[in-house]
Amino acid sequence: MTDKPGGQSGLWFFDEPVDPDSVDPHPFDDDETQMMPAIAPQDTVPERVDARSQSVPVDAATQPAPSPDPSQSAPPSAPSQSAPRPPQPAPSQSAAPMPRRPAPHPAGRPSFPVVRRGGYDKDAVDAFMAGQFRPAEAEVARLQGLVTELENRLSEHQTPTYAGLGNHAAAMLRIAEEQAANVTTSAQQAADESRTRVEREAAALRADAEREAADIRSVQIQEIEERRTSVLAEAEQERALARAEAADTLAAAKREADQVRIAARQEANSQLQSAKREAEQARAAADREATEARRILAVEKERMTKEAVERHSTATAETARLVEEAEARANAAEERTRAAIATSTRHREQSVAEGEKSVARSRREAEQIVRAARKQAEQITANATSDADRQIAAARMQLDTLQKRRDGIVAQLGQLRDLVATFGASDEAPDSTPTGGSEQAGQSTGSEQADQSTGG
Repeated sequence: MTDKPGGQSGLWFFDEPVDPDSVDPHPFDDDETQMMPAIAPQDTVPERVDARSQSVPVDAATQPAPSPDPSQSAPPSAPSQSAPRPPQPAPSQSAAPMPRRPAPHPAGRPSFPVVRRGGYDKDAVDAFMAGQFRPAEAEVARLQGLVTELENRLSEHQTPTYAGLGNHAAAMLRIAEEQAANVTTSAQQAADESRTRVEREAAALRADAEREAADIRSVQIQEIEERRTSVLAEAEQERALARAEAADTLAAAKREADQVRIAARQEANSQLQSAKREAEQARAAADREATEARRILAVEKERMTKEAVERHSTATAETARLVEEAEARANAAEERTRAAIATSTRHREQSVAEGEKSVARSRREAEQIVRAARKQAEQITANATSDADRQIAAARMQLDTLQKRRDGIVAQLGQLRDLVATFGASDEAPDSTPTGGSEQAGQSTGSEQADQSTGG
């Protein structure tokens, strides 16, 4: 006989402490321990407990109670009329009424977390767990009906004998032990099946998650490599186009400079030719004038020779004057020729300088175009690098999401392992109950024999 916290003493069935932290999906594991009132040490009989005053669970009340085995649950035969009936003492105030069995909790189902991808189907899990709970609930309902019937039979005996009470308790303990063994066996089998199935499903889920993560990782890496290759190809293509444009621009500038140089050279040559022609014309005119002057001089010399000697000095002076004029004209023609040559040289130098300026300007423009093309290529490369970094960051985020999903699956597996472990914890409760019941039955029998010997 053990004492219940709160000052109540009595016989305990399945007196195994319930851990509030462990969640057991079976409703019968949430029921409190059944207690029977103990026999007071004095010659007293416990007060009759009205079965109607106790609240009976709805499931146990609506279900018909199974007929127990007559050899196990039959109450002890009443004593014969000739046997002396022990005195009926007043009801003991210390005898506590039999506690009510709480109704099973139909809503005590474990709630599985619902995930979008790679998780459990809520309807399938609920249907599976309902199928697992249904036999246990039926067994609990049957046991509750049996206990209710036993309580009713116990309450009907207003003046039970100590021997009958001991046999009654022994029969109830035996029935409870057998029922507990059946429930334990079925629960152990269901737990083993559930454990095997859950471990198999967990292994499959883990393999699927790892395979999916590996596939996603390989696809992301391949996409990143393809994107990087395409970006590098585009950058190389843009660089080649920029180089081609720069080369075309430089070639065009060179062609333009060559054309300007050729045009300047042609213009200088044409001006030089025109100056040479003018000089030749001036020289030819001077030669003609000199020839004419010589002819005139010869004529005049002949005329002067014919004239008198007095006019010899005048003719000589006039001839000298004409020669000077011819020389002056020749010198003027040479000056004009030199001026034309200097002008053509200056024009040629100006043309060459303008050509060099055009070439320098073309080179600067080509260098600016090349620098702009390089900047554009660098910008494209930087954009491609940033895009690749963003894609790598997105791939890493997806990998983190897969890691979290795998951690959630592992957490679900841990919850399922805890759920399966509760089945193993329930196996230890019936092992200690028969020994305590035998000791309690022995104590009740000994006290009954002592009371009978005292009454005799």
